[in-house]
Amino acid sequence: MRELKKGSLGMLLLHLLRERPSYGYELCERLRVRSGGDLSFEDGAIYPLLHEFERQGMVEGYWESGDAGETGDPGASGSGSRKGPRRRFYRLTARGESLLAASVTEWRTFAEAVRRVLAEPNAEPNAELAFG
Repeated sequence: MRELKKGSLGMLLLHLLRERPSYGYELCERLRVRSGGDLSFEDGAIYPLLHEFERQGMVEGYWESGDAGETGDPGASGSGSRKGPRRRFYRLTARGESLLAASVTEWRTFAEAVRRVLAEPNAEPNAELAFG
């Protein structure tokens, strides 16, 4: 499971960033909650990937201050009301959106191929797998 998690982390991060801009710790929490606790990552795994995605132009990072009205986001209206420490937020770029679409297609193809291999030899092609 460890290698599957590691190999899918980039796609999962891009998917969450497509929904809304986030910072690293929040992304970890969203992954944990959305997976019912089955996918948990340390921020030490998340941040290097976010930095690499930013370097490649897949995401855009910007600083947001916890003080209302102060953001490092040039597109911000200046009316933010978030309290707390300054955080580096990331948002998906058009290039990241393209990578996400390709990754999801590749993942679905892979998952379907694995399902077919694990299916019973005489089972119908679209029959659900029964483990146990």
